[in-house]
Parts: sequence; C-alpha cells; structure tokens
Amino acid sequence: MKRLLGLLLLAQCFVVSSEATAQGLPAPSFWKNERGSELFVFANSGAIQGTFTNHAHGFACQGIPYPASGAVSPRGLYFVVTFAQCNSFTRWVGKLNGSKMPTSWTLFYFDQNGKPSKLKGADTFTRVW
Repeated sequence: MKRLLGLLLLAQCFVVSSEATAQGLPAPSFWKNERGSELFVFANSGAIQGTFTNHAHGFACQGIPYPASGAVSPRGLYFVVTFAQCNSFTRWVGKLNGSKMPTSWTLFYFDQNGKPSKLKGADTFTRVW
C-alpha cells in the first residue's frame, strides 16, 4: 500500500510540476487556514519547500510538522504533504491573491478495506507573516 501511495504522489507531481516556474510565493512566510492548520514556507526558487502542520478537527495526524513541497507558476501553485503516519497524502492547488491563498485540496488515503480513496475540499490560507 505504501508503494502505491508513493506512486500516486509521484504521478501527481509529474503532472503539475511541468507548469512550474520561479514566481511569487514569499519565502520565508507563515500561513494559516480557517481550520487552524499551518504552512511554513522556507524556500521558493520555483519549487516550494516548507512544513505543514495539520490542526483540522476530525482528521488524523494532527500537531506533527510534515514536509511540504510543490511549485509556483504564473497560473497558480500547488503543494503536497505526505502524512506518513496516516498512510495518506494531500495535494492543495490554488492561487496567491495578496495575503490570501484560496486552494482546493484532495486527500488520497486507503479506506477500511484497503481500497485507495479520496476526499475533496477547500481551504483559504491567510498569511500571518
């Protein structure tokens, strides 16, 4: 299952990274979404690097900073976080709009029967500093 999860993540990165160029997301910067989760961006040379800490009520793997990586292009940005302890990963896709970053997300995980599944939603990150 972990191998399948890794392959799904790798495939997603190839699809979106083909659009990446060096632009826009300030580094270092710290962002929070309406669920209280935190994104710390410490590098952006077109490839976003940082950490993401989940604080969303009802979701596992809370309070642990996980590596976040992604890219920025003129059309938007994406970042991916692999929650190793929960055998899942989430991809956020969005745009930078001043101090706001509206995103849509897809959580990829294995259900109780071991079947690959996904859940979708939206978050708006606000720049704290």
